[in-house]
Amino acid sequence: MPPVFAHGRLRLYLLKLLDEAPRHGYEVIRLLEERFQGLYAPSAGTVYPRLAKLESEGLVTHTTEGGRKVYAITDAGRAELADRSGELADLELEIRDSVAELAA
Repeated sequence: MPPVFAHGRLRLYLLKLLDEAPRHGYEVIRLLEERFQGLYAPSAGTVYPRLAKLESEGLVTHTTEGGRKVYAITDAGRAELADRSGELADLELEIRDSVAELAA
């Protein structure tokens, strides 16, 4: 099965999710699973390193709440999201297509 997210696309979608609201990593995993209607859920080994990379690039930041890291998008992250808005629209169409394909 081909990867659900092409190179760099999960990064973009993580920024989108964090633009909606601050979230902890497990919540990000559950949201992705929900948006793929249970047909895809990334592993913690996929999501957490990408969140850490986004943080090292200054695109997200985190606070610790109840022992969990809660990630929030920064102004730089919002700027990247705005710069890639067309790509994000394409990605959301691809996600719908992927869900349909995985469900078939």
